Amino acid sequence: MADLRIVAADNIKGSGLEMLKEAFGESAIEVRGKFSEEELCEKIGEMDALLIRSGTTVTRKAIEKANGKLKLIGRAGVGTDNIDKEAATEKGIIVENTPLGNTISAAEQAIALIFATARNVSRADREMQEGNWAKKSLVGVEVYGKTLGLIGMGKIGSHVAKVLGAAGMSVVAYDPFLSPERAKHMGVELVELEELFTCSDFISLHTPLTDKTRGMLNEENMRKMKKGVRIVNCARGGIIDEAALGKLVAEGHVAAAGIDVFATEPTTEGPLFGVKDLILTPHLGASTEEAEERCGVQMAEQVIAYFKDGAILNGVNISIAADKTLKPYVEVSKAMGKISGVLLNAAVESIEIICAGEIQKKDTSEVTASAVAGVLEAFGAEDVNIVNALHLAKQRGISVSETSGAQESNYLSHVTVVVKGGGKQTLIGGTAYNNVSPRITRIDDAEMDIKPSANMLFLRYPDKPGYVGKFGT
Repeated sequence: MADLRIVAADNIKGSGLEMLKEAFGESAIEVRGKFSEEELCEKIGEMDALLIRSGTTVTRKAIEKANGKLKLIGRAGVGTDNIDKEAATEKGIIVENTPLGNTISAAEQAIALIFATARNVSRADREMQEGNWAKKSLVGVEVYGKTLGLIGMGKIGSHVAKVLGAAGMSVVAYDPFLSPERAKHMGVELVELEELFTCSDFISLHTPLTDKTRGMLNEENMRKMKKGVRIVNCARGGIIDEAALGKLVAEGHVAAAGIDVFATEPTTEGPLFGVKDLILTPHLGASTEEAEERCGVQMAEQVIAYFKDGAILNGVNISIAADKTLKPYVEVSKAMGKISGVLLNAAVESIEIICAGEIQKKDTSEVTASAVAGVLEAFGAEDVNIVNALHLAKQRGISVSETSGAQESNYLSHVTVVVKGGGKQTLIGGTAYNNVSPRITRIDDAEMDIKPSANMLFLRYPDKPGYVGKFGT
């Protein structure tokens, strides 16, 4: 891929970079440090893929400068709150993360801070470094027999629960997506948030930053907690009200806290600094050699899969399951969508995709998105793809539906695209022979067997003798 340009920012390193160079050539890969918004706005239009960690923030302003070239933003790590995913979706840019790369490292950082807050490790070190043997003022607590409250039971929270459960802690958890059966299997008691606040001796956060979780641990909620509670946050800055936490630790209502993430990063000042029983670390959750290597390799695999095979892996702004067996149906659906838009020749009001036969057993969301993208392309929509097709359709007031149909006797799997608007309707059917070769099988009432092509001419004429010859000459 001669003109491909992949930029690995935030000093991404490891063998993943070598994989990318081997796949696309050394000249296609640029490695650099953090981008400022101004720098990113200036350079983003030259990129096909941008790979970042937590340092670079990809804003709407930057994304709008991408000029249609940028196809993929990769986040080496789990959290993607430093990427404007809504803006990326609108522009048809895929956002991918590496959810498995730093799971253990982030969990171990939280576990380390839980033990450190229990035993005053950070303050003890400071006292010793200053020449003070302050043993009597540094009495801690055991974690054994205490209650650990976990907010969020994803892969990281689950590992914390496993390790500290083995250390003798009773683990309660709040997670609206965790079933009671699954919680029981994990040895965790599922509770409501209010109960977790009041019963926990230690609380550790493992939830993304969203509108619902922003400021979740405010002064009101932290005052509901036990006096002497210890709080750890290795998830995302902004979940805790930093000013309130600093105040409550200074008062002694919160005995200690370990904070690895901050509302603004990097930071070296604020309400958490200078408070005696606060342990602050500079976002070290994923900062291990192993995590950096795993994230780099996983990110490289995903970039190669996309640019070599068109596969979307761990897309966070697209609810489509990549299924290679559906590729010919994706192709024919886009062609059918484009043809139907042209033949309708009216403002589109609705698009219906009907899947019949064996294909019904699969996740056909990519087929649907591809058909919608084809319709929009027929009407001149720019930079439309499966990422933003449904968003753009909604923006234009077009209703999109996917339904199941009865299996057609001639085909194991069949897709029909029905486009309506201006009092008219166009119906196009298609399949893939042997699940490999895309074919158009029907246009309105006419049955046919044609292979979709980039350039096709459709003629409508009465079914009477002489017309085929007339048009042919």
